[in-house]
Order: sequence, then C-alpha cells, then structure tokens
Amino acid sequence: MADRIELRITGVLGALTVTSGVVDAVSFLGLGHAFAALATGNLLLLAFGIAGTQGLPVARPAMALAGFVLGAAAAHAVIARRLAAGRRWFVAGLLLESAVVGAGGGYALATGGTAIPVGGHATLVFLLLTFAMGWRSRLVFQTRIPEMPTTLAQMTLIKLVAALAPPHRSEIGGGLTRVQRLTTVVGMFLGGLVGAAALPAGLGVVLLAEAGCVAAVAAVYAREPQLRPPRAAVS
Repeated sequence: MADRIELRITGVLGALTVTSGVVDAVSFLGLGHAFAALATGNLLLLAFGIAGTQGLPVARPAMALAGFVLGAAAAHAVIARRLAAGRRWFVAGLLLESAVVGAGGGYALATGGTAIPVGGHATLVFLLLTFAMGWRSRLVFQTRIPEMPTTLAQMTLIKLVAALAPPHRSEIGGGLTRVQRLTTVVGMFLGGLVGAAALPAGLGVVLLAEAGCVAAVAAVYAREPQLRPPRAAVS
C-alpha cells in the first residue's frame, strides 16, 4: 500500500513538473528572456546583464527574482498558519497557484488575444507567473520529497547519473527514488517542449490550459485521502 501511495504522489508531482517546464518555456520565449521558475538561471542572467553583456536585460531577471521571492514568502506564511491550525495546505496551495496562472492567461487574452503581450501587459503577466512559481516552489518544498522539486532538475539529474555509475549504486537510492528522479528530468524536458511548441497558439491560451492542468492535479489529489504529503513543521 505504501509503495502504491508513493507512486501516486510521484505521478502528481511529475505532472506538476511538466507544468513548470511549460511556464518557463512561455515566460522565456514570450515574455522577455527570463524564467518564471528557474531562479538559478535568473541569477546568472541578472549577473550577465549587470556585466553589460550585449542583448541581455537586467530588469526582467530582477523582476523574476523579486516575484519568485514574494511568492515563496507568501506561501511560507500561509503554510505556517494552516499547519498551526491543523488544516490541509497542499490542495489549497495548488488551487491558488492555478488561480494566479489563470489570471495571467486571462489578462493576456483580454489585452492582446492570441498575440504575445507587450510592454506593461507582458510585465504584469510575467510577474504573476513568477509569483506563482515561487509559491509552487515553497509549497512543494514542504512535501519533503527532495527528488521531485518540480521547478528544477539539475541536482536530480546529477543523482540520477550517479545512481547508474558503480560502485555507489546502493548509496544513491532505491528503485522508487530513481523513478522519481527520472520523472523529474523527463517531465521538465517534456514541459519545455510542449510550452515552446504550443506558444504560437497564444500565450494566454497556453496559460489558461496550464492553470486548468494544475487545478486538475489538485482535484485528483484531493479525491484520494491517502495522498497526503508529510505534515512536517515549517522550517
């Protein structure tokens, strides 16, 4: 039973990983060459821009980091209150993320149809996405499943490679752990691929579909009472 529950949780977090790849694809390709979720990439882009690298902006990655931090801080406060009250936090957090991403998609459609937003419209949509991804990152951190952070894959990829290289296989994790790592890496790639391929259909359309997917994941999770992330204390 425990293994089945873990596999279901792996499926939930794997689906969320795909959605993160989609958001990063449309934010980087459509909203100003910065990532909504990949904070490490934004730190480097900001450094390159400050150094005066031609063609690389400073404002966008700085906005991305600010929105990400704000979203993570907001999620931290909400999770702490809900844990203290003994209330569920994961599904509620996913639904709020879905609402924020959906608001960005709806705004993009309302202001520009299926065209890529420009100017202040693009900035607002971008900030909503960075807030949502910061919120998501803090939310998933609370699940205490380190192999599936859903918004990045670098360390997971390193662990996956290390697990395949003898003689240290027994020290790197068992079969389920390897499945989680592979799901993270493949999910991020697929999300980026889908986001880039779908962007011509309209950024707003993609974001509304993204919001619907996150809401669907929340609904699936909520219907299964055994799918509960650890109720660890906020750290």
